[in-house]
Amino acid sequence: MEKKEFERLFDELIRDRREEMRNKYNRVLPSGEIIYNRFDKSRDLGFGEGSSVYDTSVIMGEIKVGSHVWIGPYTLVEGATDKVEIGDYVTLDSGVMVYTHDSTKYYVSGGVNPFESGPVTIGSYTVVGTMSIINCGVTIGEHCVIAANSFINSDVPNNTIVAGNPAKVIGRVIVKDNGEVEFEYE
Repeated sequence: MEKKEFERLFDELIRDRREEMRNKYNRVLPSGEIIYNRFDKSRDLGFGEGSSVYDTSVIMGEIKVGSHVWIGPYTLVEGATDKVEIGDYVTLDSGVMVYTHDSTKYYVSGGVNPFESGPVTIGSYTVVGTMSIINCGVTIGEHCVIAANSFINSDVPNNTIVAGNPAKVIGRVIVKDNGEVEFEYE
């Protein structure tokens, strides 16, 4: 096949898929999201059943992801220096960054201080809001809500709502016996 013919067919494929997405879901996505299925990417990475990872997401290092996890567009899950473990029914909203290393002191000290590193754990049934950053060595418990634009630099206990930069506790997640959830704010 000639290069020009391939380009024509490729452009046609993108237009057709973009039109299909717009008609079916009323959304227009980057071309990579139209070509690559987010559920296939998750399966190729060995993540749990029903999980998905957008093509614009960067996944690096030792990452373990449970079932029914949604890793939104433009996220970074970096396990280059340690492992990242994410439980079941977790959402990492768009633009979330998860780091297992911090090079700040290294660069500020002119290389005297070493890189800091540590594993990151995000417990099941947790929502990490848009544009939040999770620093190395942090454990987030189960049934937690991390508000958008939060910087998590310390552990978050189970059933906790946090917000801010750095994040502070602003409430509790109450899970009733029948499974219903309520938020109680301080």
